[in-house]
Amino acid sequence: MSGMKKLRIGTRGSELAVKQAQMVADALVKKHPRLEVELVTISTAGDVRTDLPLCRVNQVAGVGDKGVFVAAIEEELASGAIDCAVHSCKDLPGAQDPRFEIAAVLPREAMNDTLVLKPGANVDAPVLGTGSVRRSCQIVSYWSGRARAVQLRGNVPTRLHKLVESEEMDGILLARAGLNRLGFAGGEWEFDGKRLLALDLDCDAFMPALCQGAIGVETRVKDDSVRELVRSVNHEPTELCIRTERAFLAALGADCSVPVAGYAEQRGAEILLRTLYFPGEGRPLVRLTRSGPSNDPETLGANVAQQLRTF
Repeated sequence: MSGMKKLRIGTRGSELAVKQAQMVADALVKKHPRLEVELVTISTAGDVRTDLPLCRVNQVAGVGDKGVFVAAIEEELASGAIDCAVHSCKDLPGAQDPRFEIAAVLPREAMNDTLVLKPGANVDAPVLGTGSVRRSCQIVSYWSGRARAVQLRGNVPTRLHKLVESEEMDGILLARAGLNRLGFAGGEWEFDGKRLLALDLDCDAFMPALCQGAIGVETRVKDDSVRELVRSVNHEPTELCIRTERAFLAALGADCSVPVAGYAEQRGAEILLRTLYFPGEGRPLVRLTRSGPSNDPETLGANVAQQLRTF
């Protein structure tokens, strides 16, 4: 096992991101009690440009096809300022920068989205805040055109605060994993002195983002000592599902502007991949479910993406 004594972990500075980085740090220290871990917070384009929809931040910030929450952190990783980086796997672009690899993933949390509502909200035709094109498209289909999406950006506490203060919004959509990690478990809680209700949505009825609920640890390629250390906390069942979902995203060429959703599940020697795709205005949404051997998750992901391209 690696003889490293100190590890510098890069992370975004949001409360949730730091919590997730600390989860990785705690898992590593549990395995390697003598290891010293330092969290290094890094500001990303997605954190700075909260005035824009996520699908426009890449263009304005000049980060190309990089994930808006990823590019700045990867540059610090490339420079050697940090030894590894912790990301929400759903923030990572499908195509991996060849300088880096996802060396480990922690056990996956809940994958589903959660509808957070004010008491007395109009649940039959709600106005819902979101910054996600995936969620915006599903809001229309899930409520059969009765609901309306309004633009909402910011970290989890910021979005909850905006919901409480808003006279327009009935609710917002958030990932259950993030809520749980921040202590907002269950179906009802107080925030800013107001009572909020949380309704978990079924993953098939309202599909999550690919890789939602998973935390990934990114390292430099060929940095064997860091990779060996990080690999010690890898959760293989989660890794197989994430490899499937990321291969699907890479083959589809999907980024945050593409309304696509789905998730993979390992079932013994097979992996089942469920996907949802909105091909364009005026065209019906497409659902595809396919399975393949768990020892070749990338082929399954790529094949499903190629089938979707035919619609």
